[in-house]
Amino acid sequence: MIQLKNTLFAVCLSLMTVTIQADDDILKDYEFPTQPAMNTQDPYENYNRAVYQFNMAFNDAIGEPVAGAYNRYVPSPARTGIGNFFRNLKEPLNTVNAFFQGNVEAGLTSFMRLAINSTFGLFGILDIATPAGLTYEKEDLGQTLYKWGVWSEASFFMVPILGPYTTRELVGGGIDAVYNPTYPYLIETDDVGRIMLFLGEKFVDYTQVVTLMGEVRSQPDPYIFMRESYMQYRMNLIYNGNPPAPNLDDFNFE
Repeated sequence: MIQLKNTLFAVCLSLMTVTIQADDDILKDYEFPTQPAMNTQDPYENYNRAVYQFNMAFNDAIGEPVAGAYNRYVPSPARTGIGNFFRNLKEPLNTVNAFFQGNVEAGLTSFMRLAINSTFGLFGILDIATPAGLTYEKEDLGQTLYKWGVWSEASFFMVPILGPYTTRELVGGGIDAVYNPTYPYLIETDDVGRIMLFLGEKFVDYTQVVTLMGEVRSQPDPYIFMRESYMQYRMNLIYNGNPPAPNLDDFNFE
């Protein structure tokens, strides 16, 4: 445990040093690219609808019963601790991507959350940082690619079992997984261990939204409802909760 804490503080110190040495331009308010963030069309709709139907069948047969049992039989404090643990594992990527985007404040916030929760919160099981005013902010390479102006108009894309993504998020997530500083610096594990942690994280995320499946099914077109809801979610992440008002001319309401 002592070795883990020493390693963590060494990583945090390195991140702080990089930040202090950054160019002054990084400290200026970031100006978002002017190109559209999302493709209002759905070029993969036929594929997406087929995968959506498969995922809903999997949800009904396996996912919902298993998640329901988890939510019923695992005590709430334990579920909260497990969720906090997996959220804490995301903080190194949040930190790195926030700095890549020039958002120093968010990067330092994620860095401090990692340091506090990993050392005083039993490696993240207890979330001490949030009550202290350090709000969790999800940052990933998909967001970074857009803010760099590298990839505009991401399209909606359904992944079997794992659910909705955008194309930019999917590619960025693959790159994030390769260079994720969580594993070489915080957790020593092999590829199998990394896959198991990834699946564990996705399962915990799923258990937190499984109760919304009934609302999705109740919509006139559940697929469109899921697509538009997820695209809006990604827009909120990209624009830090303040997305621009949609241009209604871009949408076909027929």
